[in-house]
Amino acid sequence: MIGSTMVDYSSFKHPITHIEDIRTAPEVASKEPIYHQYYILPEDCDDGDNVGKVNFLWSHQKFFNRRWGTSIDDSSYSFEIRSGNSDKAFSISSQGELKIEKSSLFVSTRYLTVRVKLFETYFEDTICKVYRIPAKNCVYFDFKVDGKGEGTRNNPYKRWQDHFYGSAPAIATGKAGYFYLWKRGQRIEDWTKVQNPLIGGKRPAYLTLGAWGKGPRPIIDGSNNKSSERFCDVGDARLNGTSVTMKTNPEGVAHNICIMDIETDFDGDGPWYPYQVGMYGKGNRFIRLKCSTVLTWEDGFFWVKNHPGAEDSGFLEALFQDIETYDSKHRAIKFEGGGVKGRNFRCHTSIIDSETPLSAANAPFVDLKYADLQCLDNKRSLGIQIRAEAHTYEWFYLKGYMDAMNPFRHVSHNGLDDSFRIKNSGFKHILIDGCTRFICQSVNNGPTDKTPIGIYFINIDVVNSSRAKGGLTIAQDATDTIIQMCNLGDSPGIVVFQDTSGTVISNCTVPGKIDRRAATTIINTVFGRLAGSGGGDIITSVSPLKPSYFVDMAGGNYRPAHGSPLIGAATPIKNFFDLEGNEIRNFPTIGCYELAPDAQE
Repeated sequence: MIGSTMVDYSSFKHPITHIEDIRTAPEVASKEPIYHQYYILPEDCDDGDNVGKVNFLWSHQKFFNRRWGTSIDDSSYSFEIRSGNSDKAFSISSQGELKIEKSSLFVSTRYLTVRVKLFETYFEDTICKVYRIPAKNCVYFDFKVDGKGEGTRNNPYKRWQDHFYGSAPAIATGKAGYFYLWKRGQRIEDWTKVQNPLIGGKRPAYLTLGAWGKGPRPIIDGSNNKSSERFCDVGDARLNGTSVTMKTNPEGVAHNICIMDIETDFDGDGPWYPYQVGMYGKGNRFIRLKCSTVLTWEDGFFWVKNHPGAEDSGFLEALFQDIETYDSKHRAIKFEGGGVKGRNFRCHTSIIDSETPLSAANAPFVDLKYADLQCLDNKRSLGIQIRAEAHTYEWFYLKGYMDAMNPFRHVSHNGLDDSFRIKNSGFKHILIDGCTRFICQSVNNGPTDKTPIGIYFINIDVVNSSRAKGGLTIAQDATDTIIQMCNLGDSPGIVVFQDTSGTVISNCTVPGKIDRRAATTIINTVFGRLAGSGGGDIITSVSPLKPSYFVDMAGGNYRPAHGSPLIGAATPIKNFFDLEGNEIRNFPTIGCYELAPDAQE
């Protein structure tokens, strides 16, 4: 029985919550304690002030339900502070909201270990750093106050934009080491412009935008923004007339900027979107941010742009963690810049024909993990894209998109260095649910001089896609493509086009057809039928499929049945785990599944 002490979940590889070290470079150098989630709290806080939400990984429940046949949801997770809180200074709610209960005991930065639990025998601990901010470095905003204010907790400013322009602006583009805090529980009209250039050639102290007080995250409302000012322009984006520019500061105008615990909303007309990040800097962090309603602007919630000249050096270096968007008409999040690490996204839209939920774009080195991406039936989506070197996606759930995964050659890369070739890039642990054409390799605006090499598709699981008009398509002069440990489910199968070479299909279950229009090696794979005249080796593989091979072929369960001739019949391989995380034996099973114990066992 699922949830009982009899079930061993050790084979399930998707983490429950954040367990990755996110210390900054200076914190690592000074050997400060490891932490996985980051929070701030002023030293002049009050009892009952909110700190922030401890998050589980939103994609976890999707993969868990697929693996174990359950229906867990957000309400299934529980939270408990396990250490760092012996004095009970902090509390945590059933939804994971941290609060300070005894502010007088908060005399230094705390490291709280929080247990995120599904069942008594299945949980994971995450370490939460609650940084104690000096009150003298805090600038407070309260949208309900009248008068000029002083920016203190007792006499806050009304909003940032009132102090940006003028002969002696109080805030301008922010100051290194300061924390600019909007009051929780309020709906606010405001915009900001922030820069944080190097100081004497060294990275500055962090400039942070966040929240203070009691209640939910402050909501920045752009609905009445007639001039289309975003909530935050970061770096050199739209900062005309400032003295800090790429020309005067070629090493970057936006280092060590942190934006956290803020929600944005927009239900008006016009091209408003919350963030444009043209930072060309390093050490930047965006944590627990939410966009709650419709975005009509094509570049979405975040446009992280690639500054001209960044091709040769100084790629962006930024962390995005716990980012939510809802009802984006075109793109939700677009990473035009490189050097990005993203962890934990939830992008849902009810708008038909949105373009893409969350994607890397034109610069290399974008590493994205843990995403729950959903939309209505879609006829336009470009899905999650790889366009350059080291674009990687892992543990993504995609529902309702047309092209779920899209290696996308872009004409703008012509003449750039080889890092703008699609290489060392691919998709791993992707659950595709109800897509209508789940991968299409494409090219933009004409021929390019960058051919893809070594794209990988590993641990891809396809369900509810019988209406798909295409399958996994290998095209666009791709060489040495790897398709490994994939279940193509009820999709049409795999097509390898004539302009490709070196494609290898290994340890896959393909109920549809494999259409080899170019030479393709097939190994340890069970498939419906073979088409095409491209040829290539076929090693220890089986076709066609027979019901006796599987637990429930008619119902789409392609795990091997007890006694199946697929078991132990494959050529030994270097992989250690199958599609579901089960250990592979010395004599592996043909297809993407090993013979695993039933959940009840």
